[in-house]
Amino acid sequence: MPSKNTGRSAVDVFLKSWQVYQDIITHNYMFHSEISGATREALLGFNPSQKLNVLDLGCGDGSMTLTLLPPERIETYIGCDLSKPALDIAQRQIDALSISAKLLCDDMLKVAEKQPAQSIDLVLSSYAIHHLNANNKQRLLEQVSRTLKPEGQFVLIDIFLDPTEDRTAYMHHYITVLQKSWSKLSPEAQDLVVNHATEYDYPEQTTFYQMLCEKLGLGSGQRLAKHTWHEAWVFNRAA
Repeated sequence: MPSKNTGRSAVDVFLKSWQVYQDIITHNYMFHSEISGATREALLGFNPSQKLNVLDLGCGDGSMTLTLLPPERIETYIGCDLSKPALDIAQRQIDALSISAKLLCDDMLKVAEKQPAQSIDLVLSSYAIHHLNANNKQRLLEQVSRTLKPEGQFVLIDIFLDPTEDRTAYMHHYITVLQKSWSKLSPEAQDLVVNHATEYDYPEQTTFYQMLCEKLGLGSGQRLAKHTWHEAWVFNRAA
């Protein structure tokens, strides 16, 4: 069993990473402002008179996805993430919004597999699915399709490879831009981002998702926003 000091250290590491991520959002280095704005506008027309059952895969602290819908439009919210400290922050936001919610500290594929078929109106995922390998991405999208109600929507906000890139080229290009342009982050913070990306980032080209979602009855998708490698897409479950 981990000691109290080990637990405290894990929280400290999370809080340092979380603060760096908040700084990235503040300086809009990943285009959160433009992408969330375009996604919010698109969701205005999605079943506007209906309350929605929402599944948020890899929700983190909820700072991205909880801003995409007015609280009164949410019937139930299920969010999952592997980070308990992140979920603790998300819970405070949920309490402030007074919405019916369940937060699960678990793998997003396992959580998706446990949802009843055709029980969710809107599946969201923001900057999380690119951490999975290609096989687990496919398995997750299969569960998204199974879980969505007919005419439900899947909103994917993530990083994507350019058509001419493989992962090696992407890492080189992304890190070059980061080191040149993310100037308001300290060298330590930049190193933390680079180390995280090197270890955990496995983005795909958009065609990977379009072809797979089409096969799974989610259509080929509509791009809502694109800013360098950062994009938002919406896919619609067939009726």
